[in-house]
Amino acid sequence: MPDRKPESRVHAVAALLTGLGMSALPTTGMSILMPWVMQQGAFPVTTAALIQAAHTYGLILGALPMAALAARLGPRRGFLAAVLALTGLVPAAALPLDLVPLLGLRLAQGFASALLLCAGWSLLRRLFGEARLGLGLGVAELAALPALLLVQMSAGFALSLLGSLGILVPTLLLAGPSLILGLLALPKEDAPGLRFDGLGALLSVLCLGLLLTAVPLAVIRPVAALLVLNLGLILSALWIWQQWRRPAPLLPLDLLARPALAWPLAAAFAGTIALTAANTALLSHLTARDGLSPSGMGAAFLGLAVLTAGAGFYAGRSGAPRLARIGMGLAASGLAALAVSASDGGTAHAWPLLTAGLLAFGLGRGLFTVANVLALLRAAPPERNAAATGLFVLAGGLGTLLGPLFLMQLPALVLPGSALSSGLWLGLAAGAALVAACLSRSGAETGARLSQEPA
Repeated sequence: MPDRKPESRVHAVAALLTGLGMSALPTTGMSILMPWVMQQGAFPVTTAALIQAAHTYGLILGALPMAALAARLGPRRGFLAAVLALTGLVPAAALPLDLVPLLGLRLAQGFASALLLCAGWSLLRRLFGEARLGLGLGVAELAALPALLLVQMSAGFALSLLGSLGILVPTLLLAGPSLILGLLALPKEDAPGLRFDGLGALLSVLCLGLLLTAVPLAVIRPVAALLVLNLGLILSALWIWQQWRRPAPLLPLDLLARPALAWPLAAAFAGTIALTAANTALLSHLTARDGLSPSGMGAAFLGLAVLTAGAGFYAGRSGAPRLARIGMGLAASGLAALAVSASDGGTAHAWPLLTAGLLAFGLGRGLFTVANVLALLRAAPPERNAAATGLFVLAGGLGTLLGPLFLMQLPALVLPGSALSSGLWLGLAAGAALVAACLSRSGAETGARLSQEPA
């Protein structure tokens, strides 16, 4: 963007980063808000996990339709629409509601979050350019940390004064600058993109919804789950046939056929399974340790976030193609060390092992996350950036949803209760991380540098 003034670039980047920071509101913000939500609705404790997971379901169902919508509207209009939608949806979920409307709002938040990422990463590529794409991803990873802290601190302070509506404070602190600066400084599109495929979007939601419904239904109603699964597969075949050789396919089969994009996508799915299960097991592991206070546990997770942000910035700034594989290998070794420290209990030599494991896990997670996204986006043409991002959101959402199921709940069906522990879960997560490291092949095969930053 050589024709733009430097101050306009700064304002555009600030609008983009504050808007992308709103992705923390449906996740971290809802975790802070959960006690008020449960109390206001008088919901049973078992519904808390369902309320949290509804956002992930929305991400999965909305990934490809929102990617197509972002391509239709253009990055600027799609990004501003997503920020405006989250500005209304996040406080609305804090109101006293019944369970069904609340779940509907959480699904809508997932759709809006998917649109935010698809349009936001397209803007990121346009603002920073091809040569500086890695730098842009690294800056976005680094900026996610203060956005996360802002949500935690401002929400915690405002909730004590305003109750559940205190979530308005962090929402407006992020959305206000993003919308104002975005309207003034974000680059405008010349014309809208290709026509939006409404039928393909409907079939996409129906197919994925039926396939996802069959998974939990298999535990309580196996016959019904089989019928739902077969119906989902039939509709999926119809959807693929409907998408075949369309001028603007909702399902980007041409991108999936590219090995340079398919490998990072597979690595994103396996890596998200490992990281989601690891985060859940790590919380259980640290909670059970003697001598670690709640404030100490909070400091440990904050330190992990700082390590991840710093390593992510380095991965984007460097652009080295093998950093995704190195990062997930480092995360796997850290998880293995944490699994060993869990089996050692509270012995004295377990603490250095625990510290080393946390250090390796935090650094490896940051290296993998940014380097893998960079590899995926660089494998797609700039005009297909939104479609590539939609595939990534879909893979990441599936990994987030299935991670605890594969690595924590399925072992409980075949192993005795005495064998289940945080050490076992961390060990299984380490194995999944090794699989993700093996799948991180793009860039390493060609030896090409993914991003060459100016000196």
